[in-house]
Amino acid sequence: MKVITIEDLPGVVPEAHYDLLSYRIVDEKIGAKSMGASLGRMEPSGRTGPHAHEKAEQFFIILKGEMLMKTDRGEARLKQGQAAFIYPGEVHENYNVANGTTEYLVVTSKLST
Repeated sequence: MKVITIEDLPGVVPEAHYDLLSYRIVDEKIGAKSMGASLGRMEPSGRTGPHAHEKAEQFFIILKGEMLMKTDRGEARLKQGQAAFIYPGEVHENYNVANGTTEYLVVTSKLST
């Protein structure tokens, strides 16, 4: 078992992501082989550019605020307590549409080739 204190993690800004910090809770650095998880904190102007993860599924859970998620399959406005599943290769982009910070958990699988 590995216990992680999220507040002790450094915030990073992934490529093509703007006005947000991502705290990588679970990744290969702690020995995870097939998944990752991050806590995102998106400022009111926060957004991501369109992108896809060819070999990964993603599952977003909104913890606070609201996020507009656009994909090549449609779009949805997600509120606290809602979640969205992103398929491998699905182009998606996210926008904070709350008046304040939006917080969310992202679980990412690593599919074998």
